[in-house]
Amino acid sequence: MHRLRVATWNIHKGIGTDRRYEIERTLDVLASMDADVLCLQEVDERVPRSSLHPQARVMARELGYDHVALGLNVAVRGGHYGNCTLSRWPFHHVRNLDLTIPPKKRRSSLVTRIHGPGGRDWTVANVHLGLLHMERRVQLARLFEELRRHAPDGVGLVVAGDLNDWGFRLATTIQRLDGLRVARSEVGPRAGPRTFPSRHPVAALDKILVRAPVEVSHVGVARDPRTWRASDHLPLYADLRLPS
Repeated sequence: MHRLRVATWNIHKGIGTDRRYEIERTLDVLASMDADVLCLQEVDERVPRSSLHPQARVMARELGYDHVALGLNVAVRGGHYGNCTLSRWPFHHVRNLDLTIPPKKRRSSLVTRIHGPGGRDWTVANVHLGLLHMERRVQLARLFEELRRHAPDGVGLVVAGDLNDWGFRLATTIQRLDGLRVARSEVGPRAGPRTFPSRHPVAALDKILVRAPVEVSHVGVARDPRTWRASDHLPLYADLRLPS
């Protein structure tokens, strides 16, 4: 049995609920997660609001992740922001899949193939979907068409990120996607744990989705004063298993 801890967090550019930019808080929370793979959204790359930091490289260096994938989506004041995947295990495929529905804001899924524990392959799609329900439905269907080609049966498949899914309206769409399901505790809500807003979460905007043969052993939310100060979203993590 090969185990992998995957975590997802919309870090809000390192700008906390107190409107202060402190990347040290973000790093502290991420270190405590002890995840094998981190799927992060709203990561800045040399933007003035975040001290022109190349945040993906800063986080990789400070947290000791050897493998970094970055999908920059939106240009802002001379820099960009987008999705970032950090991994303890090497990538042998990286693609930033465009999921934009014009004229809406550019969106993407950062799709990586990870050569993980036990020599098993995992495909991990790091997503940040749109604000409209119809937009999200099309984006998720488009993503899964890509994953059908690049994540054949037997490969561990994980979709993690900020789905912006209020009220679990994507439930029917997810059920139709060849066995994709929300990673959750047995007694947890169907939509997964609530993650937004971080101080008093009422919605499960952030999700981790898996497909058989991946098994879920534990799902949790990191909720304490550090996490709800560091971002408007709470970090979500799942301990996953891939049978031999």
